[in-house]
Amino acid sequence: MTTGQPVRVGVIGGGFGIQHLQGYGATEAAEVVAFCQRTKEKAEETAGKFGVPHVYTDYRALLAHPGLDAVSIVAPPHLHAEMVSAAFAKGLHVLCEKPLAMNAAEAQGMLDQAGAAGRVHMTAFNHRHIPALAYMKELMDGGYVGGRVLHVESRWFSENRAAPGQTHYWRHQRELAGFGVLGDIGVHVVDRLRWLVGEFESLWGHADTFIPERLDEGGVARLVTVDDNFTLMARLAGGASACVRLSAVARKSNYQNLEIYGDAGMLRFTFDRNVEGWIRGQLWGARDDTRSPEPLEVPERYTQGLDASDPQRAQGEFIFGRLTRDFVEAIRNGTPASPSFADGLAAQRVLDAALESSTEQRWVAL
Repeated sequence: MTTGQPVRVGVIGGGFGIQHLQGYGATEAAEVVAFCQRTKEKAEETAGKFGVPHVYTDYRALLAHPGLDAVSIVAPPHLHAEMVSAAFAKGLHVLCEKPLAMNAAEAQGMLDQAGAAGRVHMTAFNHRHIPALAYMKELMDGGYVGGRVLHVESRWFSENRAAPGQTHYWRHQRELAGFGVLGDIGVHVVDRLRWLVGEFESLWGHADTFIPERLDEGGVARLVTVDDNFTLMARLAGGASACVRLSAVARKSNYQNLEIYGDAGMLRFTFDRNVEGWIRGQLWGARDDTRSPEPLEVPERYTQGLDASDPQRAQGEFIFGRLTRDFVEAIRNGTPASPSFADGLAAQRVLDAALESSTEQRWVAL
């Protein structure tokens, strides 16, 4: 690209599309020129808030927008493959929400298309940029817990599906979402474990649907065909034992933790929205010369530019903004982006195996 020329981006989808818009807005080398949402009034309202000049209700029309360089795809998972394929056919670079696809076969096809098109591709694992988690990665790479990881414990509890009166919509349907809590938040945990510890070698999973029926907008009872609770046990590369608990029906909860125990020390990450400054995350550590875990200060290089006084805004402008910055820099420099579609595919294989294990109630090798 011409030096100094902004990367012209289109964003497809509302909801989490707001974080994409916030992220690009905080990325100096990016310019969002088009926004697409099915409902014209909502699309125009959102575009107006973010100063986006062109509005579409059909993603194909957005992809045909003159001079577009890249696109963010923030649609339900069942639409990802067709949208990604259409974007690459237009020669666009693609940042796609997670989970990348409905299954690993679809994700593999998307990665193959990215390679054939020679375009930058990225999966939206934005949580890698939570400051405390990013520092945890640095410490792990430096051998803080020792040369071998033995145990991993992770929990992510929220209550965003706990209300029985919540209206039945696409996230409650396997044919549209692919997964429930496993694909919604569990995919982030899977990516963390791969990123910090290593690949999944085998696993056992169990899914629950504690609220099996909800009313749709017309008041008709509809079955919920995805999980709202998931338990996962796994063996990771190097023999590490992992246990993951996921719930979207844990009342009065919005809490994440990740504990990694090695042969010479341990690290604990938490992301608790009830704690002041929660957007930074918190980190504790202990090594052979430490009696118990102690708080670890996250270096300023991971928090520079973060305004923790408005965490909701910071989620988009800072945490997601670091992801969009990396995406845009890769486009401008002609270099690979990370996390890529390859990371999305690897996580997808774990999700597929977890569902297979839950259905057949057996350990599954990857």
